[in-house]
Amino acid sequence: MAHSFIPWLLLAGGIVGLAVGASWLVDGASRLALRFGISPMVVGLTIVGFGTSMPEFSVSVLAAARGSTDLSLGNAVGSNIMNLLLVLGVAAVVAPIHVIGGHKVLVRDLIFGLAPAGILLIMARNGSISRITAAMLLTVFVVFILVALTQVRKKDSTETVVTGSPLRHLAITAVGIVILVGGSEMLVKGGVELARRFSVSEAVIGLTLVAFGTSLPELATSVTAVLKGESEIGVGNVLGSNVFNLGMVVGTAFFLRPGSISAFVISQDIPILIASTVVVGLIVLRDGRISRWEGALMLSIFTAYLIFIGIRGS
Repeated sequence: MAHSFIPWLLLAGGIVGLAVGASWLVDGASRLALRFGISPMVVGLTIVGFGTSMPEFSVSVLAAARGSTDLSLGNAVGSNIMNLLLVLGVAAVVAPIHVIGGHKVLVRDLIFGLAPAGILLIMARNGSISRITAAMLLTVFVVFILVALTQVRKKDSTETVVTGSPLRHLAITAVGIVILVGGSEMLVKGGVELARRFSVSEAVIGLTLVAFGTSLPELATSVTAVLKGESEIGVGNVLGSNVFNLGMVVGTAFFLRPGSISAFVISQDIPILIASTVVVGLIVLRDGRISRWEGALMLSIFTAYLIFIGIRGS
């Protein structure tokens, strides 16, 4: 009887490990970078941006290395859909979101957010992700970072004083990485075991349970922010997460180990991700805010997506 709970305990422990590890990694690495004179805006775009995608990165790369390519891709795609519809939807229902960032920045993030999904839709339609396709995804990610850094440096004139020794910040970073890797190991093991136990594909587990686990930090952060009255959530960061999760995460995972994937993820879930990105982008670009009813609409779309996954898997 006790053995039946082990996958769930691994899943729960993995989610906690990912949240704690990513937080320590971002905190330590950010302070270390600021300590050596790197500007706050550059740190925010690179280290913090990387950090929020580290749960997806560590889980997807580890899953791909273990041969669980469906779990790897499903986690990245599912996380993006959840970030767009669930995270922003819940946050907007709690309190309307007033978007920060100019029109040009949002359009940039929207275009770069759609690009990796478009590449996968075209290049992976044969049911596999090659090293060439992975290199294309990584190229989009690198170009996005370079463009964003160029724009950030033009605006950045702030200075930040950071206390504490570099060794302490380095230690926090290192411990964060260890916890993150451990949490990823637990989450992948738990996810694979649950897929076998319930006779569902690893792609479905990746799109749902594992994706929810890796998206939980973003959900908690967003809801906490709006409860504190800080409703100006950077929607551009969520749109940009498509680039991080599909460009950096999937690109790295499949560049290291190309492999076959379930055709339905490319033919069904990627188009749903593209449609979700467009819907959120149009809502935001219309008047620079996400109202409560628009948040409720996004949650309704997400609920319909979960029902669709359930019907498809039955």
